[in-house]
Amino acid sequence: VNPYLAMREAKIARNQKRLRELGLMNPPEPEPSIAATRTKRSEKQKPLTYPQPVRRSMRLSQTNPDYKDVSLPSEKQIAVGRKRARSPVASLDDTSTSIISKRVPSIKAYTPAAPAANSVRSIDLDVKSLVLGKDNIGLLGKMMERTGKEFVINQSFSLASSMEDQQRLADTRLSFNKYCGVQEWRNSIFLWVNLNNDSPNEFLDGTKRITWFGGSRMHDESPGILKLLQCGKDAITKEDSNIILWCRRYQPEIKIFTPYVCFGRLGYHSHVPGSRPLSFVWDLLDYDGLKHHSDLAVRENFDLFTK
Repeated sequence: VNPYLAMREAKIARNQKRLRELGLMNPPEPEPSIAATRTKRSEKQKPLTYPQPVRRSMRLSQTNPDYKDVSLPSEKQIAVGRKRARSPVASLDDTSTSIISKRVPSIKAYTPAAPAANSVRSIDLDVKSLVLGKDNIGLLGKMMERTGKEFVINQSFSLASSMEDQQRLADTRLSFNKYCGVQEWRNSIFLWVNLNNDSPNEFLDGTKRITWFGGSRMHDESPGILKLLQCGKDAITKEDSNIILWCRRYQPEIKIFTPYVCFGRLGYHSHVPGSRPLSFVWDLLDYDGLKHHSDLAVRENFDLFTK
C-alpha cells in the first residue's frame, strides 16, 4: 500500500468525522433513479463508407512514362554511396545532404539558466539571523502579518539579505515561484507546508519531525531536490541548516488559510528514493526554541499547528 495514499485517506476520514460532529457536513444528495437516467437509444447509424483510393498506375491508364526526365546521380554522389556501403559508420562530406540530419534535431546537454537579476535565487540570506535574530527576537514561531508567500519573501529579504543586494534591488519587485513547494535562494531554501485541508503532512515523534512530499513533477534528479538533499545533509555535520520551514493552517470554519508561521530550520532525517511523490522526513532543529519560547503566542501557535 502506498504510504502517501494511506496517510491521505486516514486524514480525510478524520476530517470528515470532525465535520460531521460539528454539523458542517451536508447530507449526500439522493442518487437519481435508473429510469430517470436512462436515455433513448438513437437510431442505428449507417456504416460509414470511405472513398476508394484513386489508381494512378501508368500501365492501367495506358500512358508511356518518360524516363528521360529522371536525373542521374553525379559521379561524386556515386562515390560517396560506395564509401558509405563499405563503412559500418555512415559519413558524408560537407557538400552532401543527409535527410536524417534534417529530421532529427541535435540534442544539447541541459544547463540551468542563470537567475534573473531580481530573482530570489540570486540573493543570499543570513538564515540564522532571520530565524533567531538578536536576543531571541527573530521570526521563529512568529505568524506573518499577512497571508501569502510574497509577504514572507519580502520580509525575509528586508530582514536577512545583504546591504549590497538591498541597494541593488531597491524599489524592485522580487521574482519567485509562488506555485512550488520549494523556494530556492542562492544559499538557502524555503519549504512551504500546508496543514489540515486533507494535507498528508504530519508531525512525528512528539512533533520533533515533520513529513514533506515533493511536487508531482519532482524526481530524484530534480535540481531543487538535489540542493535540498545537500543542504539537509550538511546540517547533520555542520549542526546548522539553510533550510527554513514555513507552515500555514487551513481554517475550515472560515475556509481560508492562516498566514505563514516560521517553524525554524530543518535537518535531513530520511526520504524514500524513487517514490512518487517524493517522501521526506525532516528534523525540526529549533524544536526546543518553539516549545519553550519566552513568547506565549509562539508556544500557543506551535501547539495549535501541531495538534
